[in-house]
Amino acid sequence: MDTKLNYADHLKEVELAHALLQRKLRTSYVMQQVKSLSLIEIRDLYRTIHHGESPRSGQLPAIDSIAQYRESFLYLSVFASLYCQASQGRSKFAIEVSAILFAWDFFCQIFPNHIRERRPLGKIRPANFSEAWVVAQALKVNLASLRYCEKCHGESLIIYQGKFPPKCQICHLETD
Repeated sequence: MDTKLNYADHLKEVELAHALLQRKLRTSYVMQQVKSLSLIEIRDLYRTIHHGESPRSGQLPAIDSIAQYRESFLYLSVFASLYCQASQGRSKFAIEVSAILFAWDFFCQIFPNHIRERRPLGKIRPANFSEAWVVAQALKVNLASLRYCEKCHGESLIIYQGKFPPKCQICHLETD
């Protein structure tokens, strides 16, 4: 826990933790952003926000495991495009927390029935805020990129090292 923050900065970090946990971001990702709270405090805040529900445990999602279906690239590309536009090009340098919050909330408005609590896990991805976070991280560290496709004239998420070739998967939907 970082005790060097003044009260106002500590309060901003608590507000940030609340915003991230409200969207059910995995606690290990919250720890990367919030230095003034311990893991125990973050877990307690999660339980408070979600009425006693414990945070998810287990393996963190990986970018290459998120896109299991070609159809999911449509939704991933929409989210990635929203995030990149909201971050105004700064997504290559660091996770833009305000941009990912905006992109996720807007994505949820566009696809209101996609999150895990409302439907079985399936083709619409990212299916939760932690997966959205992984997409933003992948863009930052060049495990993925958003490319303009000359054929369909849209932006397509390219995931390197994934099970699909690094080209526009949306165009390939038409040929399947």
